[in-house]
Amino acid sequence: MLTIGLTGGIGSGKSTVARWFIKQGVPVLDADKTVHNLLQSDSLVISKLVQDFGTEILDKKGQINRSKLGAQVFNDDDARKRLELIVHPRVIECMNAEQTVLRDSGVRVCVWDVPLLFEVGFEKFVDEVWVVWIPRDLQILRVLARDKLSLSEVEARIAAQGSLEDKRQQADIVIDNSGSELQTIAQLEETWERLIVNRRFSKA
Repeated sequence: MLTIGLTGGIGSGKSTVARWFIKQGVPVLDADKTVHNLLQSDSLVISKLVQDFGTEILDKKGQINRSKLGAQVFNDDDARKRLELIVHPRVIECMNAEQTVLRDSGVRVCVWDVPLLFEVGFEKFVDEVWVVWIPRDLQILRVLARDKLSLSEVEARIAAQGSLEDKRQQADIVIDNSGSELQTIAQLEETWERLIVNRRFSKA
């Protein structure tokens, strides 16, 4: 099975590319959704987080409040690392389990959609990395237009995710999403056909 690691940054258009893969019938394993499910239903993860970060991260129903948890770790590297030590091993375990089921059912390619792929070391679990890239100034403009954030808030979120330029340098495939959606799709189709021609996997 060919495993593609898909990453990018806030406002880069990674979700657009993920949807394109889904339309091609390629399974996309979403790390954010996996984390969300774990925070809702994994009793071991929840208990460890409460033990480490306190009951103030819980909502009125006793469930993890992602906003409150995020507020504790956003500007605290030590807290973020503690969070990762608790959550990431289970994320990897869950995504590998999903991938095994897909492989056993005959699927030949899948995508790991991981926003912080390089930052958390998930690149070692995939065969190649696709980075959805746009210039920083355009990234800022798109996020400002989409979200109700100030310029300083946008810049802080971009900084927290790491440089798209750095990710671009580490990528196996770069999808330039600075143009129109049609131009992005054309790049995806060309790269996809090249994979098929090179027999990296079959369509069947």
